[in-house]
Amino acid sequence: MVRLADLRTDDALQPREPRMVPLKKQHSVQTRSEEHTGTMLLVLKASAEVQLEPLLVAELEEGLHVVDGHHRLKAYQQARRDTVPVRVLPMSRREAVLVSKLVNCSDRALEMHPEQKRDAAWQYMAAVTNRGSIDLPPGESLRGLAGRFGVSRGTIANMARKLPKVNPKDWRPEACDPGTGFPRWRYVREAGAGWQDMQTKLTPEQLVQHEAEKLARKIGSLIDAATPEAARRALEMLANEARLDARNPDTVEFLREIAEPGADDF
Repeated sequence: MVRLADLRTDDALQPREPRMVPLKKQHSVQTRSEEHTGTMLLVLKASAEVQLEPLLVAELEEGLHVVDGHHRLKAYQQARRDTVPVRVLPMSRREAVLVSKLVNCSDRALEMHPEQKRDAAWQYMAAVTNRGSIDLPPGESLRGLAGRFGVSRGTIANMARKLPKVNPKDWRPEACDPGTGFPRWRYVREAGAGWQDMQTKLTPEQLVQHEAEKLARKIGSLIDAATPEAARRALEMLANEARLDARNPDTVEFLREIAEPGADDF
């Protein structure tokens, strides 16, 4: 048992990056995440004697960092507990980054989105092969990685081919994993495909892009609840109106209103 106040979190040890999830699915993924935490909170509130599965914690030079159990940590915080059960392992920061990607991809009560799993596998491969310059460690195989991360063998093989061609210096820091410093798989795979091109978008245009993503998440959550035909017609109607009267003051005001910062912010 350790004091809650002694535990630290780090984005480098959290593979569930929301930006890896397609826009139209981000709302539902966020909702499931909140529901998962809420369920554990109810368990903790049932009795002060109840404990959840211990968190996996890395003992780094700068302190104790959560490697696995971020949702459990949030539940303990919301339950206002002073101490939490943990399993502490001394390890290097590099080892902690790799372990965080491995443990979050299998046997999870809250499964990661496939795009997050693919990025975890990509980052792991980049780290253990020195960014494609050496072979996989003894005992590792492309087939084994596919099974461990829940990713198709074809995708893993494609990653192995691309690894040596990627130069992290060609990518802005915002497009890279904070733990490995390597570009995200989704951005590498979709480079040059419009908004996904982080090299050109994370510039002065970044603020506009952020607003566009918020709006797209809201639209995506509505589309997700509609029938495919209704969603298609609605988008056609909006597109037609935008083309015909993009500068109409009422339209501009409406778009500004629905893009206001709100609950969908990450």
